[in-house]
Amino acid sequence: MLQLDISMLKRAPGDFSRFDLSAELPELELQGEFLSFPGPVRANLVVSNTGSTIVVEGEVSGRIRLNCVRCLEPFDYFFEVPVKETYAQAAQDSGDEVVPFSGDILDITPEVLKGIILSLPMKAVCREDCRGLCSKCGCNLNKDRCDCSNGEIDPRLSVLKELLKKNN
Repeated sequence: MLQLDISMLKRAPGDFSRFDLSAELPELELQGEFLSFPGPVRANLVVSNTGSTIVVEGEVSGRIRLNCVRCLEPFDYFFEVPVKETYAQAAQDSGDEVVPFSGDILDITPEVLKGIILSLPMKAVCREDCRGLCSKCGCNLNKDRCDCSNGEIDPRLSVLKELLKKNN
């Protein structure tokens, strides 16, 4: 978990502290798929006490294991996510842009996970030239060649094939 001890900072309005953290994050579920972190996630943060709020700014980086949308194989995706969150004591009227907290330990894990999820590509591909799976036999075309014929043409497009033959 990414937790910050802000006990001293809470008592010093206008002050700031730097935090360099490394932590294992829990597996998370996204649209029925379980995503894991194969190693620790690193956070370089500056935490400021504005007097009424605690502002956390910095960057979080690491790797997350995704499944390729073309070949369905798992691969590690590197991310670097900017972090900027404002926290206020739970007793205060916080509003929408402020995350409430209590105590001397600030757990930023939920907001970091949200940032990581938002930074993920819509269609994760293991590599740009991934050939995917054969639509007929399901063979992973990155690893094997299949014997399926690709010569079948949609009957609605056969007229175009005839036109190409005439022009050549």
